[in-house]
Amino acid sequence: MSVRELTEDDIRKMTDRVLGSRKYASMDLPRETVTDLIRREIAAGRPAKEVEKAMREKLHQIIAPYLGDPDYEAEERRLAEAALQGQDAVEDWCLQLLAVHTSSRERIPHMREFYQAIRERIGTPQSVLDTACAFNPFAFPWMGFPKKTAYHAYDLHAPRVRLINSFFRAYGVEPLAEVRDILLDPPEVPADTAFFFKEAHRFESRQKGCNRDFWISLPVRTIVVTLPAENLTGQHQMRDRQRSLIEKNIEGLGWETEETEIAGEMIFFIRK
Repeated sequence: MSVRELTEDDIRKMTDRVLGSRKYASMDLPRETVTDLIRREIAAGRPAKEVEKAMREKLHQIIAPYLGDPDYEAEERRLAEAALQGQDAVEDWCLQLLAVHTSSRERIPHMREFYQAIRERIGTPQSVLDTACAFNPFAFPWMGFPKKTAYHAYDLHAPRVRLINSFFRAYGVEPLAEVRDILLDPPEVPADTAFFFKEAHRFESRQKGCNRDFWISLPVRTIVVTLPAENLTGQHQMRDRQRSLIEKNIEGLGWETEETEIAGEMIFFIRK
């Protein structure tokens, strides 16, 4: 069977197979994400017998299970117990949860400094779009934002989004998290700023050059993009590569940028 012989029925069955697999069934991922990845592998000329394998590899990078995930049902119960004890207990629960995920765990020792650096440059926003948010919303207590902030969080992982909204309710923040593939369906809610933390480089691996159109689409004044200064093992420096990623994706747009770095996390402030 050649690539051209893959039918719509083949694509549907492949999508069902992936979404129903042991690895992904509990995540309740957007169907359009998987279908889009399949179509892109076909469009790239991938042999039919290799499409699913290649697509699964891409999906693994997008979902990033290697960064860590808790037992979401157990965490819902733990959060409910913490909420009965008050705000301090909820914040303690947040810290324990942030430590589960590699990206947020790395930020914990410098969290106050990290968000202070952001506030110094963007002020106190009334509204935020946290795109591909992962565990970042659980750091809300350390952001220095008022609880009335309209904090829109977007992620592919449905159990994670449910837990984020449960946390928001327990903490007195409006539950505005939603399951969304932001590449296929960018947020349309106008906001003061957008966060895009440690994700732009993985966006590029999914679809080269896609950050540019995504950033253009965001209805915000400022985008705060962060990228790791080195790889997960700490053996390879990535600063020049990350700066090049930013520069290529905003070239010719006339946008202003500012850069700082805190504990190995490069922070780019892109002012549209």
